[in-house]
Amino acid sequence: MKPDVSDEEIGIRSFQLKKKKAVEQAIEKIRYNLNEDWAGLVNEDIELLEWVLGDMWAFIARDQWDRIAFSELRLPDIYRIIDIAKQIMARKKVGSVGLNQIHNMVKKLAEE
Repeated sequence: MKPDVSDEEIGIRSFQLKKKKAVEQAIEKIRYNLNEDWAGLVNEDIELLEWVLGDMWAFIARDQWDRIAFSELRLPDIYRIIDIAKQIMARKKVGSVGLNQIHNMVKKLAEE
């Protein structure tokens, strides 16, 4: 008997769950660090931040992701990330270019 779900579908779902968990953990660190400033972000900005972090998680190696100090991001950093995400969504910036910009920005925090 053939299973209802293919191995490929299981793999895709597993990938999606891991990405979602990684983004949730990153957002929690950012939110905790920003404290009251987090309340100043509108839902659209938070959704863009979650989206672009998810794409970045899929774009870079896991060991690189694990070294990002999300708890060190400040509000100007978050606004810069959101701005890049908006440019990607508006097709004013190629996705890989924008993701590289974000990655280069946040990996500097791991090096400090």
